[in-house]
Amino acid sequence: MAVRGPVSEASARILVVDDHPAIRLGLRVLIEDQIDLELIGEASGAREAMALIQQAAPGEGPDVVLLDLDLGQGTASGLDLLRRLDALHTPPAVLVFSAHSSDTDIFAAIDAGAVGFLGKETDPGALLAGIRAAARGETVLGATAVRRVLRRVRGNVPTLSAREVEVLQLLGEGLPNRQIAARLYISEATAKGHLASIYTKLGVDTRGAAVATAVREGLLRLG
Repeated sequence: MAVRGPVSEASARILVVDDHPAIRLGLRVLIEDQIDLELIGEASGAREAMALIQQAAPGEGPDVVLLDLDLGQGTASGLDLLRRLDALHTPPAVLVFSAHSSDTDIFAAIDAGAVGFLGKETDPGALLAGIRAAARGETVLGATAVRRVLRRVRGNVPTLSAREVEVLQLLGEGLPNRQIAARLYISEATAKGHLASIYTKLGVDTRGAAVATAVREGLLRLG
C-alpha cells in the first residue's frame, strides 16, 4: 500500500458514500458551496463506490471519501469498503461520518484504515474543517471519538476480545448460551467461559447488567 500523502485544499476531490438520499443531498449542497472542495461523486453502497473509484482516470479519483459505516442490510458494510480502499495502491483518505459512535464502531474504523471519525451530530462548519484536514493528511476525531479514545488509553474502559464482543452482541439479542454457541460454532462450555470473562471485565454478575454496562460504555450497539 502506498503512503497516503496530503493534497492541496484547492484540489480536494470528495466522494460521498451514504445509503440515505436525504443525507447525500445535504452533503452535496454543503460541499458544492465550497470553492476549495469538489464533489466528484455519490454512492449509496460499497459496490457503487468501488466502481466509481476504479473507473476514475489516474489522478482524478477522490482525495477524501466521506463514508457512513451503516450502508443498509444485505449489502457490504462501510467497514468492508474501508478495508478494500485501504488495500488500494494509492488509497484515498477515508473520513467516517456516522450516526453510530460506540467504541466498537470507532476503533474498528480506525483499525480498518480510516483517517478520522465524525458523528452525524457534527455541525456543518466542523464537518467541512474535518474534510479539509483529512485532505491534508491529518487525523480527524470528533468530540465523542476523542472522549472514547482517551478513556481507552487511560484504561477506564474494559477491553474485550473480538470473540467476547461477538458473544456480547448475541447476548444483547437475548440468545441463551446454547444458541450463542451454535451461532459462533463453539461449544456451550466455551460460550459460558467467554460469558464469565465478560462478567469479570465489566464487573457485573447478570446477563442484563452485562448488556446495560456494555451499551453505556460504548462497547455494544443494539439495533
